[in-house]
Amino acid sequence: MKAKIKLAYILYALSVLSLLALWQVMASQVNSMILASPLQTLTKLAELLYNLSFWQQLLVTLIRLCYALTMACVIGFTLGLIAGLHTWLKYYLAPFRWLLMSVPPVIVVLLAMLWFGMGSTMVIFITVLLLSPTVYINTQKAVEQIDTQWLELAKVYHFTWLQRLTKIYIPAISAPLCSTLIIVCCNGVRIVVLAEVLGSHQGVGFELANASSNFDTAELYAWVTVSLLMVAFLELALLRPLQNQLLQWRRTI
Repeated sequence: MKAKIKLAYILYALSVLSLLALWQVMASQVNSMILASPLQTLTKLAELLYNLSFWQQLLVTLIRLCYALTMACVIGFTLGLIAGLHTWLKYYLAPFRWLLMSVPPVIVVLLAMLWFGMGSTMVIFITVLLLSPTVYINTQKAVEQIDTQWLELAKVYHFTWLQRLTKIYIPAISAPLCSTLIIVCCNGVRIVVLAEVLGSHQGVGFELANASSNFDTAELYAWVTVSLLMVAFLELALLRPLQNQLLQWRRTI
């Protein structure tokens, strides 16, 4: 087991080094106004770290992201769980799901700007609206695949709703749920940053737009790197412990 973990870390490191090498090669072939090199980007990022404004903008984005992800997961999971158990709700929500999953995010951003103006409410609304269907459909499909024998067993032993949720539903859908959370977190960062670029006066996306308008390529890629690090932080610091908790029942089998 330790050998596998060590090999995984080695492969991770090789992958990162490969990406950096490819980035460096591409940067050496084009003008620095188009693509900043890894060294230029990291130098600019180091400068930003000593700026109080950097942490303020990052905190704004993280707060928006946490609110949006929490609301999207709660709404999507709750509706998906109910729709997986009650077919009528699945059919009733189908047109809404199709609509939300087919509309381009840019259109949703423009409409939300008209409804809510420019600010955190608009960013959170857009993110929740676009992420909830993903959580919903994966939860609903996973619940439908639960073996009915387990549900019959719960009836025989008179399980409470809470016991069914914690002993049957969550363990049964834990694997697809973990995959869904990874997808949702990655898309959440992208949507929040996109909304901030198009319609916000604060956040990582706002700084990205400023760097682009000022033709500061190094700062632009520095903020892009920050966005990537946000995804890594969410996956390693939040999703990995949650995944271990959800899948701990497998280690007891």
